[in-house]
Amino acid sequence: MKNWLTLSALLIGSSFLGVAVAGPSNNSLIVGTSQEPPNINDPWRTNNLAVATEITWYMEAHLLGKDDSGDLYPEIATRVPTLANGDYKIVKDAKGNVVRNSVTFSIRKDAKWSDGTPITPKDFQFWLKVQQDDRVPVPTREPWDKAKITVQDADTFTVTFDPPYLFADQITSSVGLNPAPSAAMEKAWNAFDAATKNLDPKTGAKQITDEWNKFIAQFTTSRGLPKVVSGPFKPSSWRAGNSLVLTRNPNYWLTPKGGADKYLQTVQYRFIADTNTLKVNILSGQLDALSYVGLTFDQAIEAQRSERGKYKTYFVPGATWEHVDIANAGPRAQSLGLTDKRVRQALLYSIDRDALVKALFQGKQPVSNTWVSPIGKLYKKDAKDYNYDPAKAKALFAAAGWKPGPDGILTKDGKKMSLNFTTTAGNKLRERVQQILQAQWKQVGVDVNIQNFPSTVVFSGDFAPRSAEGKWDLFMYAWSNDPSVERGDLWASQNIPSKDNAYAGQNYPNFDNADYDKLWNEAKTEFDLGARVKLFDKMQAIWTDEVPSLPLYFRANPYTKVPGLVNYTYTAYSLYPSWNAAAMGWASRGAAELNTQK
Repeated sequence: MKNWLTLSALLIGSSFLGVAVAGPSNNSLIVGTSQEPPNINDPWRTNNLAVATEITWYMEAHLLGKDDSGDLYPEIATRVPTLANGDYKIVKDAKGNVVRNSVTFSIRKDAKWSDGTPITPKDFQFWLKVQQDDRVPVPTREPWDKAKITVQDADTFTVTFDPPYLFADQITSSVGLNPAPSAAMEKAWNAFDAATKNLDPKTGAKQITDEWNKFIAQFTTSRGLPKVVSGPFKPSSWRAGNSLVLTRNPNYWLTPKGGADKYLQTVQYRFIADTNTLKVNILSGQLDALSYVGLTFDQAIEAQRSERGKYKTYFVPGATWEHVDIANAGPRAQSLGLTDKRVRQALLYSIDRDALVKALFQGKQPVSNTWVSPIGKLYKKDAKDYNYDPAKAKALFAAAGWKPGPDGILTKDGKKMSLNFTTTAGNKLRERVQQILQAQWKQVGVDVNIQNFPSTVVFSGDFAPRSAEGKWDLFMYAWSNDPSVERGDLWASQNIPSKDNAYAGQNYPNFDNADYDKLWNEAKTEFDLGARVKLFDKMQAIWTDEVPSLPLYFRANPYTKVPGLVNYTYTAYSLYPSWNAAAMGWASRGAAELNTQK
């Protein structure tokens, strides 16, 4: 049986043997990933898959970028705004409270779209207009719902936040204000506007969503490739289920040392959902590098043992948070007791996370007790730790009225505690974690049904945001975030997706806590770091008591790359290797190494 599986994997891997291998010979790069995004280069990030953002950054320039050390650098803007140079301004009231702030950007004269037209303030105004429109299903409108853009001249504009925004001077892609090609998109946007402007957002939600999907699909999908981009690469072809090819954009303005011809000219992403097959392609030399979304940790350990100088494996400490969301609202969650925090606490006490990270990750990935990364300054070091305690779990279940039935499964009012547990199909490590958790929950009387689907399904608008409709009871996945701009808005009740807001928002468990909301609103405008740390301490205390999600661990993200490929790096601050796409290249082709993997 084992040999058959191995042979099967090799046969699947050989399907790519007919494709020319890239590398220094033609100054190209082949990247393997285990996920295929439903769309790319969506300036409003209505799809928030990590792999979608990673690929988008090859095609999308930003006002400011953030490097591996967390330092800002200008890309579209001429310089980084600071209080010292006067581009960042803070307004205080008589009590010294910050009541408004603003940041001014001047666009580089040579910053152009891929069709050669200049990038102008109008492109940012267009982005903001769409971002603020209630019909658009953005993950969150914060902080842009209160922002205003004032154009100073043909190249200069000011963004004002009233109330103030904490990270106004760090407007990188991770917080938004992405350039949107207004000339290319405006006609289609006007068609969307005309088709939906008279619809009631509640009764006409489906039609609005359909019209939005129709609009955005024209510019972001395999059938409607992005037509005009701002970044160092532009899309050439996308074979759905197979690969996406990007070619160098001659109109991109930041030239790496020695000239762009010495750096990558083509990047090909290969979509290989089965991570075992992905590993086989690494071992057989069919890939030059792995995406941020690639092998599972245990597969990377195995790959590291087989390097033999053909490639190198890296384990990047990160802020990517692996967890299990719990459905906290809706009729099904109510009937299963998931709306009772004692049940959620019991689910956490029932699983041995310390043993899990030791067995699967050699202890290299720390157990998490909250969603805040230990790398960040807001992390609560003494957050409540739900150490494995099945006796305490059973007591909490009993207190909530759940008692073992004849078959050992917990029951209440004739209803069995039988939960549907979903994660991304094909991710072998997640599937192993899932099986371990399933077995441990069974020990305390919880029946768990595994129902996995491809990432394109579980992260679609029809699944992840719809826990209140009973689409899932438990959902395991990860959030990735720049730890220097932690805002806590993931758990704000205003970010609960629903039919009324076209399923915008990322509060998938439907966590709704007035005390948390109050603290979150205070933290949003608390510029004193010490005071903000205290607010986040209280927010994390509430969160760990309510347990809207089961915190598992923070990832050390593994990837591989072959020798000679330079500037393909990332950290928890830069997030994805594509942050540095313009400078990626082969040392043998003259590419200068500017960044090494930390």
